[in-house]
Amino acid sequence: MPLLWVALLACAALAAVMVRENRKVLAQQAKELDEAGLILTGLSKDLADDLHPVVSGLMDDGSRVTLEVISDTLVTRRLPQLWLRVTVRNTVPRQSPTIGVLARPTGTEYYSVVHGLAHLLEPPPSNVPLLMRADCASIHPPLNRLKDILMDAITDPTIKEAVISPGATRVVVQVAQGQRSAHLLFRQARFNVNTVPADVIRHGISVAAMLRTAADLSMKPAEIPALIA
Repeated sequence: MPLLWVALLACAALAAVMVRENRKVLAQQAKELDEAGLILTGLSKDLADDLHPVVSGLMDDGSRVTLEVISDTLVTRRLPQLWLRVTVRNTVPRQSPTIGVLARPTGTEYYSVVHGLAHLLEPPPSNVPLLMRADCASIHPPLNRLKDILMDAITDPTIKEAVISPGATRVVVQVAQGQRSAHLLFRQARFNVNTVPADVIRHGISVAAMLRTAADLSMKPAEIPALIA
């Protein structure tokens, strides 16, 4: 009987530690995008299904930006990754296909837009493995121009994915790698950052905005929808 009580007390103590650690992790996650306020105005905050924060705000030109944190623990043969997904909305939707490129694909990128696009494209030559897909066949006139624009972005080794669509541009940029000891010993995803640095947020927004501007300039007049007054 005493052994049973010892076992029950040990289980209760372990449960208390787990609850405390879980609360600590959730409190830390809630602060991951606190530095977005240094860059964007009119912030609104929400929580994703995985309890990472989602922040939406405005750039200086009035464009809306959405920031999402992704903890990728499904990676194979390497450390977990912490990503920042940046979506910059177009002020005016453009008449263009959706096309995206994913660097170093493993097939486990559950957050990827590229995996969900219907048509496989041949990417330009690159030093890293790439997956490029679109929602239309390669005969669509703007695709080759948009391919080159995406390649300019993906040469940045911190960019995991870049997507151009009629309503927005999106990039997934690396924030941090998981701690090796926590991953190897306990199979846990722990990162050496408490918040996504403002420089990383600023860089992701800059790349996404560059993609948007380049895509707009690449469209021929006949491919841009007329605005109705």
